[in-house]
Amino acid sequence: MPIQLIKSISPFLLLFMTVSASAQKQKPSAHEAAGSFHRCGTQAVWEEALKKNPARQQLLLQNRSKLAETYNRSRVLLRTDAIYTIPVVVHIILPDPSLVTDAQVQSQIDVLNADFAGLNADSTRIPAAFKPLFGKGNIRFCLAQRDERGDATTGIVRVSSSVASVPGDADPVKFTCTGGSNAWDATKYLNIWVCQMTGGFLGYTDFASEPLSEVPLNERGFVNNYRAFGTNGTAQAPFNLGRTATHEIGHYFDLEHIWGPNNCNGPQSCSDDDGIADTPAQFECTFGTPAASTVITDACQPVAPGIMWMNFMNYVDDPAMVMYTPLQHAKMQATLLTVSWLTNLATSNGCTAPISAARDIRFEKFTDASLDNCGGNSLLYVCSNNVRPNASFKNTGTDTIRSFTVNARFGTGAIVTTGWTGTLAPQNSVTLQLNQMTVNTGLNADLIVYTTNPNGSADLKTSNDTGKLAGVVYPVVNLPFSEGFESTSFPPVNWRRSNPDAYITWERTTRAAKTGNASMYINNFDYDNNKVDEMSSPLLNVKGKDSVFMSFQIAAATYNVPDLNGNPFDTLQVLITEDCGATYRSLYKKWGKDLVTTGLIDVDTGYVPTANQWRKDSVFLGDFTNAINDNIQVVFRNTSNFENNIYIDDIYIYAKDVNPNLRQKGIMATPNPFRNKVVLQHYPTPVNIEYIHVYDYTGRLVWRKRLALGVSGDNPGPNYLEIDLSTLSTGVYVLQVVYRSRSSESIKIIKTH
Repeated sequence: MPIQLIKSISPFLLLFMTVSASAQKQKPSAHEAAGSFHRCGTQAVWEEALKKNPARQQLLLQNRSKLAETYNRSRVLLRTDAIYTIPVVVHIILPDPSLVTDAQVQSQIDVLNADFAGLNADSTRIPAAFKPLFGKGNIRFCLAQRDERGDATTGIVRVSSSVASVPGDADPVKFTCTGGSNAWDATKYLNIWVCQMTGGFLGYTDFASEPLSEVPLNERGFVNNYRAFGTNGTAQAPFNLGRTATHEIGHYFDLEHIWGPNNCNGPQSCSDDDGIADTPAQFECTFGTPAASTVITDACQPVAPGIMWMNFMNYVDDPAMVMYTPLQHAKMQATLLTVSWLTNLATSNGCTAPISAARDIRFEKFTDASLDNCGGNSLLYVCSNNVRPNASFKNTGTDTIRSFTVNARFGTGAIVTTGWTGTLAPQNSVTLQLNQMTVNTGLNADLIVYTTNPNGSADLKTSNDTGKLAGVVYPVVNLPFSEGFESTSFPPVNWRRSNPDAYITWERTTRAAKTGNASMYINNFDYDNNKVDEMSSPLLNVKGKDSVFMSFQIAAATYNVPDLNGNPFDTLQVLITEDCGATYRSLYKKWGKDLVTTGLIDVDTGYVPTANQWRKDSVFLGDFTNAINDNIQVVFRNTSNFENNIYIDDIYIYAKDVNPNLRQKGIMATPNPFRNKVVLQHYPTPVNIEYIHVYDYTGRLVWRKRLALGVSGDNPGPNYLEIDLSTLSTGVYVLQVVYRSRSSESIKIIKTH
C-alpha cells in the first residue's frame, strides 16, 4: 500500500490478498550466488504444488475469504491484552542430533518470543519513518512440557538420521518411516523440523489457509535448516539470529512475503501485494544487510522513505530483519483464532507441565525389525517357535529408575517376566529383549506387554504401562505351495509386506490376472524413484529337498522404450533368505527390456496387461539337501524408477529331484531338440558365468547374452535360465557358456519346427 495511507487505517482492518499462480525460480542473493543458501522455500513449494494441482489456488482463496469474513464478525476475539502461548515441539533430525543443543533450541524460542512481542533489542535499526509501524503482537511460544500422551517432555525429539528435507508434499523428515520424525498433533503443537535441507533452503512451510485435503495435519509445521536455527551452535552467519523461524512462522500464520506472491525473479508488478494495509507495496525482494539508515526506493516506492526492507517477511539477512507491523500481527492472530485446525493451539495445554509421578515407567513401542509399522502392519513375524520380542520403555517419572519388571503374554496365556536393572534417568528410554516365549505355527494371539515394580515399588501411573500387538505369526508352510491372490485378504495369509515409505506398495488388483480374477501389482507409474518395497513369502519347509524351484507369471511395461543407454528402469528381484532376513541371496534380477512383456514398446499410461502380455518365469531356489536351517523365505523386491506397473500371478513353489544326468555332468540344455526355447541348467549353482553364446553350424555367432554374475555374490546363478531362440531357423547350433575362472562348456542343441 502507498506509504501515505498507512497511518489512517485502523490497526484491526485486515485486507486479505490474492495469490499469483506464476511459477518462477528463486532469485539468488549474494550468499546464494556464492553457492550458499536460499532464504525461503515456501513460495517455491507453493508454485510446485500449483503445477500438480492448479485447483489448489482456488481452494486457498476460498479459505482466505472465509477467514476474512470470520475475522470481521469476530474482531472482539482480538483483545489487545490476550496472550496466546503456542506449545512447540522441535524435531532434530541429523546424523548427530546432539549437535543442536538444548541451549540452541532455547535460544530460538527466546528469539521468537522477543520478535513476536516487539521486544527485540535490534528494533533500534528500524528507520525513523517506519518506527510508528513497529508492531507488538500477542503470540508467544514455549517448548512443550506435556507430550501427546500427557506425560512430561522436554519438547525436543532427537533422531539420528542422514535423511534431508525435500521441500514439498511428503517431505521425508516429517515421517519416522522415512528416517524423519512424525509430527505431534498439529492442532495442539507447532512442529519444527530442524535438519539438513536440499536445494540450499533455509526453511519453508505451508500457508494456514491451504486446505487439509492438500496439506494434512501430519505435515503441518515448518522445516528449518540446522545451519539457520537459533543463535548459537550450528547456526552460521549471516543467518544466526533465529530469523528464519520468525519468517517461516509468518507464513505458517498465512502471511505472504512483503512484496506479494511471486518468487522474486519473474514478472513483477506493484499490484502484487501482500494484502496487509500497513506494509508499503514493494516491487521485488531485498537481500543482504542494508545499513540501518538506508533508504531503498523502487518502482512502487520511488521516493523516501521507500520500501520496508527491514520487515521479517523480506529476504534480508538476519541482522537486517527486525520488525512486523501491527496489521501483520493482527492477521497472524486472526489466523490463529479463526482457522479451524489452528484454533486449539490457542488453548492447548502443551505448555503446562503435567503432575509427574515419582515412579512411572511407560511402554513406548515394539521395536522388532520385522514390524512394518510404516505400512500399518501390527503383526510380528518370526522364524522360530521360540521368540524373544523387543520393546522400548521410557522413564516419564521424576525419580531415576534402577530396576523394573516387564510382563508379557499371548492373549490370556501364561505370563513371561523379564527383569531389568541399570540406571534410567527421567525422560530417557531403554530397549529390552524380553525373555523367550513359545509360539505355535500360524497366527498367535495378541502379544500384551506391561511394566511393574519400578525401583521395587508400585508404578504410580499405570495408565501408560501397557503395549499390545495384533499378533505374532510363525508362518511355516509345506511344499508344494501356490499363491494366486484370489482371496480378498491382502497381503495373503502368512505373507509379509514391507513398505518403508508408507506410500505406494504391493497391492492386490482385479484389473488383470493370468488366471482367476486377481493378481499382485505395484503402481510404479505413479511411484517415486529408488523406492524399495518387498513381499515375503511364508517360511517354506525345504530342509532335505534336493532341488526347489519357483515359477510365476509376470506382466510388466516401461514408460520409456527400453534401451541400452543406461536409463534407469523399474527392477524386479527375487531373493531368498535362509536366516530370517539377516542375509539374502539374489536369484533373479530383471529390468528394462529383459523385464517387460510388451516388447520394445513404451506405455505412456498406467499399464494394464492384455491376456497375451504375460510371461512365465522360473527360478531355481537351490539345493537344500544339507541345509542347516529348516526353512527359507522367498522375497519379491521392487525398486521403482517411476516407469510403469508390474504384475505377478500364479506363484508356484515346488521341490523336484535333480535329473541324474545334470547331477553327473553339472550342466544340461533341455528340451533337446527344442522348438522355440531351451532351458540351460546348472548343478550346483554357478557363480562365475560371463557370457552365453549360440553359434550356428558355420561358427557364426547368432545369439549372445552377457551375465557377468557372481562377481560380488549379489546375483549368483542362474541354475535355471530360459533362452528364447524362436527367431532362429531350424538346424544344429552350439550353446557355449563362458566362465570367468574356468574353461568354457559347449552343448550341441537342435532346433526343430
